[in-house]
Amino acid sequence: MKKLSIIITLAALLMTACKERPYDTVFSTWPNGAKKLVFTVVEKKDGTVERLAEKMYYDNGKPMYEKHFDGDKPSGEWRFWYDNGKLFAMGTPTADDMGKGWTIYNNSGEVYHSEAFDSMVVLQFTDDQRPLSVSYFKDGDETRYQFNDNYTLNAKGKVKNGKKEGRWEFFYANGQKMLEATYIGGIENGAYNSYRENGVPYYRGFYINGKRANIWEVYDEEGNLVERKDFDEH
Repeated sequence: MKKLSIIITLAALLMTACKERPYDTVFSTWPNGAKKLVFTVVEKKDGTVERLAEKMYYDNGKPMYEKHFDGDKPSGEWRFWYDNGKLFAMGTPTADDMGKGWTIYNNSGEVYHSEAFDSMVVLQFTDDQRPLSVSYFKDGDETRYQFNDNYTLNAKGKVKNGKKEGRWEFFYANGQKMLEATYIGGIENGAYNSYRENGVPYYRGFYINGKRANIWEVYDEEGNLVERKDFDEH
């Protein structure tokens, strides 16, 4: 009888141990059947299920991000990847401050702002907490990078007093340059060059205090000049 009691006790302990062992559960999949969103959870003794981690995948099977939690609060190191498998960002967010303690990489594996910087901060996150807008600071200068949802670069340039300053570049999601513009106090001032998604020029011109000025040129899809307009004519 005593032996049977020991066996029952051991079985109960094993069941409890299994119950509290973390496991992955697939929450959603891509149309091709590949896993998309996966949660790492643990079932507690009281029957509740606690989320320990959240992992998102691209439809090619490579990881998009991995985040860890302690209850409802961020915990540990969070990592985000490009769809080529290279690391995009890593950081250790806290419940009080998501923006500090991050490193952002380009898709070649290099830190975006390669020169030495005093500090950096993530200014904006997507709804699922992926870094979307990042600023690096050096000797009072601020360099800002903004990203598309697929982590490709959307825009980059200097910021002064919260406004665009100097030359800015904007990009399509495929990496092709979309626009070059110059700003003073957040207002367009200077050359303004726009490109199509295949790299062919779209239009070129000049701004003065946010208004078109001088000669503007428009190009067709083959890059041929099709229109010129003088905005200084009265």
